[in-house]
Amino acid sequence: MRSADLFDRLAPGYDELLPFFSSFGREIVAVLDPAPASELLDVGAGRGAVSAAAVSSGCRVTAVDAAPHMVELLWREHPDVVARVMDAESLDFPTDSFDIAVGAFVIHLVDNPAAALSEVRRVLRPGGVVAVTMPGPYEDGGRWDRFNALVAEYEARVSTGEPFGRPLDVAVALRAAGFVDVHEEHVEVHLPVESPLRLWDFQMSHGFAGFVESLDHEDATELRRRALAELDRMRADGGIVLDRGATIHVARVP
Repeated sequence: MRSADLFDRLAPGYDELLPFFSSFGREIVAVLDPAPASELLDVGAGRGAVSAAAVSSGCRVTAVDAAPHMVELLWREHPDVVARVMDAESLDFPTDSFDIAVGAFVIHLVDNPAAALSEVRRVLRPGGVVAVTMPGPYEDGGRWDRFNALVAEYEARVSTGEPFGRPLDVAVALRAAGFVDVHEEHVEVHLPVESPLRLWDFQMSHGFAGFVESLDHEDATELRRRALAELDRMRADGGIVLDRGATIHVARVP
């Protein structure tokens, strides 16, 4: 998997520059409000943002990721989590193993989302809950409009295959996989950032790097230059704040 290769390479710096995914991990677990001792499966766990929050809430956590380096670092930092290298589309667990499953910012990166959701449904017990998180809306007062327009301009120039990640109607996919009571929750994070370069380096420490690397070298270089200039303008106009949102699609096994 192209995404597994990318995230394996990015693992050492993943979520290190800003507490981005860890902030969302806490928000996701707060929305789920799991009962103590719940068996929780963290799919596409990365460095353990959701896993750490779930352990703090009293869950017994198993974390899986297709990137071996992510799993190694997760286990080093969170030895109380059972961490395994595993493909989300072929979960090596018995049927009815978990009470809760979380897939945070991962379903749009797998090769076959339908297969992954089918596997998640299989390993959840009757009445079990799944939370699938995608990038979502956020309120920034227009602060990021120009930066987002700049990125969209370069998305049209992607030259090496498909853009990293793909559109997906998660609610429809969950219902197709047999889940019921599908609904949405929305959360946001707003993180001050000290400099344009720190924000750019953060962007390049996660999936955004896959998009940049799909550009021609000249376009990638130009995007970086223009992005830093836009972030410098943002800093001069009141400071850089990383505003981002997530839509948490929550559903239940009948």
